[in-house]
Amino acid sequence: MTDHLRFEELSALSKEELHVSNGVGTLSEKYLHIFLKNYLEPDKSCHEVKVGRFTADILNGNHITEIQTRSLNLLREKLEYYLLEGYEVTVVHPVVRIRKMINIDAETGEILRKSKFAREGNFYDGIPELYKLKYFLDRENFEVRLILFDIEEYREMTGGGVTKTGKRRRRRSKRTERIPFDIGDSLILDNPADYLEFVPKGLEKEFMAADFARCAGISLTVARMTLNLLTQIHVTEHIRNEGRKYVYRLNRYFDYDNTGEY
Repeated sequence: MTDHLRFEELSALSKEELHVSNGVGTLSEKYLHIFLKNYLEPDKSCHEVKVGRFTADILNGNHITEIQTRSLNLLREKLEYYLLEGYEVTVVHPVVRIRKMINIDAETGEILRKSKFAREGNFYDGIPELYKLKYFLDRENFEVRLILFDIEEYREMTGGGVTKTGKRRRRRSKRTERIPFDIGDSLILDNPADYLEFVPKGLEKEFMAADFARCAGISLTVARMTLNLLTQIHVTEHIRNEGRKYVYRLNRYFDYDNTGEY
């Protein structure tokens, strides 16, 4: 079954059909986490399996899959234990490609507003989370899988109205659920060569973070974070400073074409 067919099959199920009552802590999980667990492993007997003092999202033989839809730094203690115990580990993190925001009145359930983010996300949006696991990225038996998803994000709106003094109350929002409505590409990061996906075309042999940001079409902050991560796993090298700015080059083990560009 292809990824899209599997996605469509699961999308047709109700929330109740996706929930598995025999798992540890399953009922408190959010929809996106449960959806991904079923998408990645149809065999529910592999879900929520105790491994020492932790519970693995998926355990299939000697392979553990941990799904983290929020901050990846929450996994560090778990990952250290799994790797020391000799398990092969995959961390799966969804990256939002298209985000549709749906604001709902918290009291009535009425849909107040629907909107769509103008910018489409890409794998660079996963860099801030990957950065939190940078010391795991070159470990044996460890990989990360980023998956692009199109998401409907539901937010409950509270507050609003007018105070007794005539001032308008500010509405507050709280994210309650994220429902995927389409799936995009996956990027599996298993070894340093896989991270060349983050090295943009058009770089000179030596470059700074600003050059990297311009070629990749990302912010300078994300470019610096990406280069820090790539240098940690020896894809790029910090070769010198020019004033307070770092100068980088691609690691000599990775070739570049004869135009002088990567």
